[in-house]
Amino acid sequence: MQEAVLMEEMTWKEIRDAIASGKDTVIVVSASIEQHGPHLPTATDTIIGYGLAQGVAQRLGNALVAPVIRPALSRHHMDFPGSIAIRLKTFVKVLEEYCACLKIHGFRNAVLFVSHGGNSDALKAFVPYIAKKVTPGLGLLAVYTVEKNIASLQAFLKQKGITPPRAGVHAGFIETSMMLVLRPDLVNMKKAKPGLTDEDFYRPENLMKSKLDSFVHGVKSQSRNGVLGDPTGANAETGKELLERKIDDLVEEIRNNLPA
Repeated sequence: MQEAVLMEEMTWKEIRDAIASGKDTVIVVSASIEQHGPHLPTATDTIIGYGLAQGVAQRLGNALVAPVIRPALSRHHMDFPGSIAIRLKTFVKVLEEYCACLKIHGFRNAVLFVSHGGNSDALKAFVPYIAKKVTPGLGLLAVYTVEKNIASLQAFLKQKGITPPRAGVHAGFIETSMMLVLRPDLVNMKKAKPGLTDEDFYRPENLMKSKLDSFVHGVKSQSRNGVLGDPTGANAETGKELLERKIDDLVEEIRNNLPA
């Protein structure tokens, strides 16, 4: 039986004792509540965020997981019912308050990463300010593995005959396969249909432009069903390998950069 790491499922005494016993690092993931095509729930990024955070914390051995932050920066999905977006200044304020509370409780380090790509730029921009002005004394490490991870997962999937347009970046083969591991009861593969599978969109040199187009014009302008990729054929066996690879990338980055 794996040791409990989710703070929201622990009592305050259990959290206190865990910190006192050496669990001095806390994982803070920012996710979203937004559409993920006709076959995945709006909580997809949140569910994946919990799965990644638990895997990372258990692998590190000295970490607990704070409640995943959501909703967040999802304005580009608002053409689809059920998507919830908050303003940038609200998101930043939540990050500030989260980190301030975690410092009070005695954590020495906080590791922040995203399970929703739309939050990445805000994390990069504001974590240095939070570390200096809001939580001095708390070691903040923001881990950015989104672009690196997309490339590594695409390379892995290429060996299985899965092209980047099929792998996708939103509700495609990758996310659907991971959800079939984490919450298969919420995945309806009968409704899984291809979305945007244009090769140019997924070329490494075009990813930043494609991302900006999503933010400016909205995902619906790129894909009528909200899918960026092709989820057909997704499976839990591949999903397990994808999750492990994402956790590997995060743990490696954390161990290489976490303050001593």
